[in-house]
Formats: sequence, structure tokens, C-alpha cells
Amino acid sequence: MASAGDGSVDSKAELSTLLEQWEREQQGGTMNSYVMSSREVALNTAACRLLLNIMPGLETAVVFQEKEGIVERLFKWAQEAEQPLRIYATGLLAGAMENQDIAANYREENSVLVPLMLQRLRELQEKEAENRKDSKRPSKSLAPLLPLDEEAVDGEFAPNAPNSENHDSRRTDSDAELQPVSAARSVGRGNTGMKGLMKPAAALPLELDETDSPGEVMRNWRKKENGGKVKQKLNFSQPEPERSFSELSNSSWTEMSPWVIGNNYHLCPLTPGIEQRLILQYLTPLGEYQELLAVFMQLGARELLMHYMDLKQTNDVQLTFEALKYLASLLLHKKFAAEFVAHGGVPKLLEIPRPSMAATGVSLCLYYLAYNQDAMERVCMLPHSLLSEVVSYTLWLLECSHASGCCHATMFFSICFSFRAVLELFDHQDGLRRLVNLISTLEILNPEDQGALLSDDEIFSSRQTAKHTCMALRRYFEAHLAIKVEQVKQSLQRTEGGAQIHPQPYYKACSYTHEQVVEMVEFLIEFGPARLYWEPAEFFHKLSCVQLLLQLISIACDWRTYYGRADTVRYALDILSILTVIPKTQLLLSENVAVLDENGSTISTVGENLLPSSCTYVLKYIAGVSLTINSLPEKEHLQASSVPPFTPVSVATPPSPAAGIPRTPRLTNGVAARLGGHTPHALPHHQPRPSTSQAPPPPPPAVSLHSNGSPLIGRIVFSRERPSPCSAAGGKRPKVLRQKSDHGAFSQSPAMKKQLDRHLPSPPTLDSIITEYLREQHARCKNPVTTCPPFSLFTPHQCPESKQRRQAPTNFTPRHTRRVVYPKYGGVDGGCFDRHLIFSRFRPISVFREAEEDESGFMCCAFSARERFLMLGTCTGQLKLYNVFSGQEEASYSCHSSAITHLEPSRDGSLLLTSASWSYPLSALWGMKSVFIMKHSFLDDHYVEFSKLSQDRVIGTKEHIAHIYDIQSGQKLLTLNNPDLANNYKRNCATFNPTDDLVLNDGVMWDVRTAQAIHKFDKFNMNISGVFHPNGLEVIINTEIWDLRTFHLLHTVPALDQCRIVFNNNGTVIYGAMLQADDEDDMMEQQMKSPFGSSFRTFDATDYKPIATIDVKRNIFDLCTDTKDCYLAVIENQDSINMDTVCRLYEVGRQRLAEEEEDEEDQPLGSGKYGRLNSRSGADRSG
Repeated sequence: MASAGDGSVDSKAELSTLLEQWEREQQGGTMNSYVMSSREVALNTAACRLLLNIMPGLETAVVFQEKEGIVERLFKWAQEAEQPLRIYATGLLAGAMENQDIAANYREENSVLVPLMLQRLRELQEKEAENRKDSKRPSKSLAPLLPLDEEAVDGEFAPNAPNSENHDSRRTDSDAELQPVSAARSVGRGNTGMKGLMKPAAALPLELDETDSPGEVMRNWRKKENGGKVKQKLNFSQPEPERSFSELSNSSWTEMSPWVIGNNYHLCPLTPGIEQRLILQYLTPLGEYQELLAVFMQLGARELLMHYMDLKQTNDVQLTFEALKYLASLLLHKKFAAEFVAHGGVPKLLEIPRPSMAATGVSLCLYYLAYNQDAMERVCMLPHSLLSEVVSYTLWLLECSHASGCCHATMFFSICFSFRAVLELFDHQDGLRRLVNLISTLEILNPEDQGALLSDDEIFSSRQTAKHTCMALRRYFEAHLAIKVEQVKQSLQRTEGGAQIHPQPYYKACSYTHEQVVEMVEFLIEFGPARLYWEPAEFFHKLSCVQLLLQLISIACDWRTYYGRADTVRYALDILSILTVIPKTQLLLSENVAVLDENGSTISTVGENLLPSSCTYVLKYIAGVSLTINSLPEKEHLQASSVPPFTPVSVATPPSPAAGIPRTPRLTNGVAARLGGHTPHALPHHQPRPSTSQAPPPPPPAVSLHSNGSPLIGRIVFSRERPSPCSAAGGKRPKVLRQKSDHGAFSQSPAMKKQLDRHLPSPPTLDSIITEYLREQHARCKNPVTTCPPFSLFTPHQCPESKQRRQAPTNFTPRHTRRVVYPKYGGVDGGCFDRHLIFSRFRPISVFREAEEDESGFMCCAFSARERFLMLGTCTGQLKLYNVFSGQEEASYSCHSSAITHLEPSRDGSLLLTSASWSYPLSALWGMKSVFIMKHSFLDDHYVEFSKLSQDRVIGTKEHIAHIYDIQSGQKLLTLNNPDLANNYKRNCATFNPTDDLVLNDGVMWDVRTAQAIHKFDKFNMNISGVFHPNGLEVIINTEIWDLRTFHLLHTVPALDQCRIVFNNNGTVIYGAMLQADDEDDMMEQQMKSPFGSSFRTFDATDYKPIATIDVKRNIFDLCTDTKDCYLAVIENQDSINMDTVCRLYEVGRQRLAEEEEDEEDQPLGSGKYGRLNSRSGADRSG
């Protein structure tokens, strides 16, 4: 029962009643008594077994987080207890590790237990292998599930092939002993309903030896590819006939159930299969953690899983299924995925039979494999027949597998359509029809009942299917669109010359942004042939999928409770927008489609009418991609078609009072109307092209209007128009609503056409250039609106941002009041508004300067661990400690004989790191507990800092070399240096990432565990080497923000140029200041280059938007912030000629008052050793 549950329980079932009763008992302390308090092993075992059985119906966090100490006890039992308590505890830990918070709290325990579990798996495998050798003939209950003597060759079994006897003669004695009498051979041929149900997973022989090397596996595939009969079909062919499995036609559910749902769910008596399954369940959630990957790799997790993937060896489909789930979690890692593919893992996956529970696990593995682009490239370079089997297997999962398997298969294709090799095989195997069938067979799209008899879970699953399928179809047509554009460009290159077009390799992924897709669509419209033939679109039309998508759009807009409603509609609109490069698609949008009205009755309406009536909330998306929604281009659509000149194609709609209003050209997004009504210049490409024939012009298009008088939005057309080769649909001629005053609105005489032809090559006017420029600005708005705000050439255009219902107010008072209703920030973006309010206000409260010197010489600053003292380093090498509250100098220490350039205390306050400018040692580690004393010196490292997570190491920087030291011994642990990769930044400072696994040194990222360089970031500046973002996902190098997961450039923030970056304690705000340069020439260059040399800036660290710029009117040498975000200390130079640096303390979140500014102007800043700028406290004033 424990493994069979899916996490949800029917409220009417008996199990639900039992769980409710258990929860009531649990409140009374039953669980605490039997598991936590009792010392009797038998009671502990029974309690763990009970909890393991009902775990699928419980909330993990409630069980393990509310009971303090239970996880620790389970770890202890899993390591030391006797069976079966040990394995039951392991199974419970598997449920606990599903919760990421729990797993994060027990990293050390997991690092100890994982190797132990892998060793136990290996022991259990060896024990089963010995038992298999010792037993001369297995019992009936242990008979293998697989027909080991069957081989699929060209759709037939091996016994029908001539060489089957020779193949059987090559079996070893042990194999012969394990050979069962296949159920497929003992049944008759009467029942054909199960035909194809026991289809082998691939053409690879099922009796492939376990000892076959990856090279032998690949050679077998190549032999089959070269020597066997290869049947390839043309693109978009009809589905191939099912393979003939008459031997299996009478299979019953009793024989099939061990394959499909398994047959071993008993926790008592305990079997080796159950033990291994529970261990694999524990390892599965931990497989995706990077810190455990080295353990998995070293202890041979891949070899273990390759064994479990072979059902001939395990004879347990549930065990193989758990192993595949564990394998999927490991495939998230690039290194493991690459080794898995290189060692023949893909053929092993395809050996798993279908239908079976394990086949669902294969779908998950394929999806995770596709998610890894590098591994998928290796898969695409496998032999053609093997890749073909991968596609075939996934298509079977798409049609016949469990709902989760179908979902994973859909996502696999959604990712892999960017690989041309997979795309072609998908077309060869009739994949488009199978993919479309996922939508066409959904009960929720039935206009009659919309799946009224379905449960809530089934309705949600159907909606998810529709969303994922639309996303896959969009990726499919984007990939084919790129291929078509490439073909057209090659054709133009052959006819008109130009640069040669090089196609992308078949094994490389080609992904395109939304802007690139729009450009490709516009390219086909402008430069494609007049009668463009696009095979995927034609096949899509043949399947009547345009009407299907319109029905889906109409129904999906009413999914009020589904979170993916907008995405589903957007994906469907994306598909239609791509398909509009084919004129036939535009014509299909004007045909009638059966949809439901507000009352639930089926009505017939024009497809293009669905856009304004059902998809108002996605019109912003259509406007953003420069789609013009109107009916005007239908006239040009008819001019170039084969329809007779006087045959109008329009939509018959009831007359309305608005039918008498003269129709004027509708302007895209209202831009031209806002620009002053210069229509001829604003929209020159919207005018219909003149016809070269002398035939009379056709009538104008029909004016379709709503009954309430609002204009209907017509078919989707792009701004650039072209002749259409399609013909009008046959049938009855619809009525045309046309007013006499509009008869000649768009018709031209031949003389006028010739005149227009002569003016076409004329250069664009300034008015048209400005209009196009502003239109492009408007198209880039996130939420473009029809009624635009005034345009200006001096400020960028921006439409008002749409606000959510729960959007937090920008004003602090109502936002603070709404925290009662919308905790904890008063609504969406409330935290962002709070940060912008607090970190835009800085109130100077005090100034620190050296007590005995006429000129102060502070160089750097840092707050002590408890933030009672402000630590300041001087230009003479002195370290001075000042009391933050009284301003008195508490202590002074001589650390170096030259200027101190950097200070960093440890979090516990016991240690301090210092760096100097030129004297030896350049850096040192000091103890501060009872006596201030030097613990270790770092002679050549000009910059040192602690590790981030545990602070047990120090990293030092010497030019482009990084050294890592142990704090306790002072010994050098590691040196990170590769002269070939060095960027030679002038101010290189090596630093750890937040988890101490990685190091960024000289623009190169290193793996600390292996001392290997991982990635070299591009160099765009000469000075700043970069830091890690506290979120651990990004690297900031000067103005560039890099994604650590993909090493792609995410953002560019010009305001951070040459700034030293300091994060606040929780990593949500960035302080950036252009520090004083060491070299005089560099100093002059900085002052000329940046207006922010005498100011510091604050940024929102979540989106890098600037918050405020605070001008201190003096050059800045250093700045630091405390952990509570209450104070900011800034080292400022008071004298522009001499060196006179003081430390000014700012109060964060407080606004400087007007009288304080006057007092500061009247009083010279250097007029006191320490002084409050204003004695008045700001507590009685609202910041």
C-alpha cells in the first residue's frame, strides 16, 4: 500500500477514515510514544512500518518537522539498527528527504549515510547474484517477467527468424536455467484486443549480455542499421501498421499486471527487492544535490543503475522503476549525463519493455536527458537507428503510457525539437498527428459536456496536457520555421547572390527568441515565394488543427481556476501567428467554428471573432509582436488569389446601427493617431498593393460588426503584406454589408496605379522614420495599450504598467495598513517598494577622524562582529577601534608599516584579516579574543578574505594567483592558477561563492574540490575581477551579470562601471561606489569618465534596478554596512589637494532634514575630532 499510493486519498474511501482516526490519535502522542519514547525494538519496528505504509497519504512536513528529534533517530536507526527496523527507517528518511528544508538541515548526516546505502545496494546485488547461481531452477514465484528469448526484428519475433536456433544455442547454462515458459506462447489467437500491448521496447535484442561493453552495444546497433531491413517513411506519412504479435493476442490482465502495476507491495516479510527499493527511494531526492555528485560517481552509482535497468537481472519491475527515478535525478548533472550516454545508457533504456511501470520511469529519464543540452547533443550523434528508436519509444509513451509518462514525453519533444535530427525523425514517424491527438481526444474540449463527468484531478490533468501540447507545437513550428527561412535564404542566394548560408549541424540545438521568430515570419512574408508551400503547415491544416486551436482558445479562456490559462492561450496564439505565413491559415480563420456561448449553448461563429470576445487579456501579447488585428487586408488577399474579381469573401453578420459608419483604416495600437494623424506617411506599407491587371477592382471587404456596435477584430495579419495564392472557400456566397459611400474608398484607376508605381522607390520621409521609430518603441512595451500617452523624442516611450489586484500600494502608509490583509509586505512587490523607500534615504549622523593628527588618514573601514565598534585602518598601518555610540577611540594597534587597504573581521569576532599596500607581510590574520596578536602572515597576498559558509579557510590573492589557507594551521591548502586562462585584472580579488564550493579568481571560476577551472568569463574591463551574488546563481563582473547555470550574460548595468560592490546582510541591496584609484593617471581618468566619482549608489539586488544616488561631494575610499542595515560607514577625502580622509557614519532609512543641511554647510567638516551633525534625534520624525 505504501508504494501504491499517489499522495491523494478519496475522502469517501475507508483509507481516508483510517487516516483521520490516525491523525486524532497522533495528537494524543501515539507517534511520540512508539517511535520517540519506547526503547522496545519490536514496538519501534511496528510503528515505523505503520508510518511507512500510510506515508503516501500524509504531509511530510507535518510528520517530520513538528516532531523534534525524529529525523535524528531515523538516521541513527538507518545506520546501526538491525533489520527490519534499519530498512524501515531508511524508507521513512526517503519521505523526509523529499522536503528540501529537511534535506538542507541534514547535509552532514546524508554525506555519511549515502556511501553506506550505496555499499548496501552493492552487497544486496551480489547476494542475489550468488543465490541465482546456487539455485538450479527458480521457483514459480521468482520467475522472470520478461520473455528472454524474444527479439524484435522488422516487427516479428525471433522464433520466426531463421537464425533463432543458433542464437538459443549460444546461451549459457545459467541463462537456460532462468528461461521461463513464456505466457505468450501458451495462449491462443482468439482475442485481438491486446494486440501490440506487449510490444518490445526496441529492436535491440532483449538477450543482450550484461557484460557487453558500450562499444559492443553501439556496434550491434550499427550492424542492425547497415545490415537489417531499414524502413523509412516520407515526411508526414500515415501511421505505420502495428507490429504483428499474434502470440500475445490473448494475454490477460493477470499476466500483465506484474508488468504494469507490479505485484510486490508487502513490507513484511521483508524481501531483498523491498530493501533495495527503499534504499533507492532514499537516494532519489538526494541525487540532484551537487555536493553528493562526487560520492555517487566515485562509488559507481552508474554501474549499479545499469544493473537495475536490466529486467532480466532484477525480475522486479517496481525495483527497476525506482532505479529509473534515481537515475533521472542524477541525469540533472552534466558530468553524469555525459558518462551515462558514453557508456551505452541509452540502449539500456530502450531495452525496458512496454507497457510496464518501468516505461514510465524511462519517460522521466528521457525528459531529464533532454533538459541537458550537452548530453542531448551526444545522443543526437548516436547511430541513426538508435536515435530513431529513441524517438519511436517516446512517441509510444506519448500515445499509450501513463499520464505522467505522456507529460514527460511531451516535454521531451518540446525541448528536442530544437535538434534537427530529432525533428526529422519525429516527422518520419508521424509524430505531428500523435501530438495533436493529445488535444483532440481531450474530453474537456467536447462542446457538449466539456468533461462534466471528470473529477477535479482529471480536469486539471487534461488542462496540463493541453498546455504542454501547445507549448510543444509552438516549439515544433518554430523549428520548422527556421528551416523554411534557411531554405528561402539559400534559394535567394543562388538566384541573387550574396553570402553563402551555412546550415546548422543536425546534432546542435537551435533555440530562438521571440523577436527572432517574429523576424523570421516577416522575412517569409516579404521574401518568400508567392505560392509558399510549407509541408508542416499543410499537414496541420489537413488534420483540421486550426479549428481545434480556436476551440481550445475559446474554452481555455474560461478556465478561471487554472494557473496556466494565459500560457495555454498564448501558446495557441503563437502557433496561429506562425502559421499565418500561409494564406490558407488566414482563410481558415474566417470560417465558422463551433464554440460555447455564455449560457453554455453551442453556437457557430467566425474563428477570427474569438480573439476580441474571449482573449482580451492576451491582446497585449499580440500588440507586442507587431500583429495588426483588423479585417482590411482581406481585399488584398483576394486580389492576388484565383477568385474572380467580383466574388467577395467576407463574413455574414447581422446588420447593426454601426454599419452605416464609414470605415477608415485602423491604426496599429493607435500610434499614428497619437502622432497627429499623418496616416499616409505613418502606415505606407498598410496600403494594398496595386494590381497589374486591367480588370475592375474587387469590392471592398465586408464590415463585420458586433450587435452592440463595437467593431469586430478580423484575421491576424502582419504589418507587411503580400499577395495570397490561396483560393476562396467554396460554398454559398455570403451576404456582404457595404455602404455606397465606401465603394471607392480603396479602388484606384489604372492611371493612379501607374503614378503610385513611380513613387514607390522614393526615399522615406523624416515623418515616416520618426513614426516607425516611435511605433517600435511602443511595440516593445510590456503592456501596450491602444490609447497611448503622449510621445516624445526626448524621453523613451513607456505605456503604463498593468497592476495586479493584490499589487501593493506605492505609498508607504496604505501599504503598511494592508499588511494585515496581505502579509508580510502589504501585497505584490511590497518588499521591493520597501527597499526603494529605505535605501534611498541616508542621514549623516557623525564623523570620525584621528585624534592626534591635523590631517586624518583613514583608508578602510569595517564594523566589528557585534557592531559595537567601528574598525578603521590608517595610512600609517594603524588599526583604530571607535565606539559607534559614543564616538570615543577605544583601542589602537600597529598592524603594518604601510597603509591598511582592507579589513574583514570574522562573524564570531575572534579573528581579523588585514591587508596592506606594500610592506611585508602584505596580509595577516590576527586573534582578537583576549590579546590582539598575529596568528598567521601571508607574505605575498595583497588581498585576503574569509570563506563564506564556515569561515574555516582564508583565500588570498597574489596578482592573478589565488591561494587557499587553513585558518587553524596557516598551511597553504590549494593554489589556483592557470596562466593560459588569466585575464590579468589590475584589481583582482579572489573570492569564494556562498557555499564555498567555487572560487572566482581573475575572471575564471574554479572548482575547489578538484582544483580545476570550470569557466572563463569574457573580459569587458581592465580592473574589476568580479564577485558572486549572495543568491549563488549569478556572478557580477563590473557591469556584466552572468548566470552561473548557463554562463550566459543576463544583464548589463552600466551604472556599476568601475564600482566596488558591497551587499547588505540579506543580499537584497547593492551599494556601489567608484573608489579612489591608486594611480594618479587612473584617478584623473575615472573623474573624467564617471560623474559618480564622489557618490555612492544603491541598487535592488533582485532585478538590478537603481534605487538612489547619494552625492557626498568628496572622493570615496571605502564603505561598509552593518548586518542590521542600520548604519553605513563611508571613508571620504575632505581635501581635494592633500590626503585628509575621515569616516562618516550614515543612518540608513532616515531622511536628512533641511536644518541639518544648513548646519553642515555652516560648519566645516574637519572642525572636530568626532561630532554629531545634529543633536536632534530623528526618532520623532517620519523618514
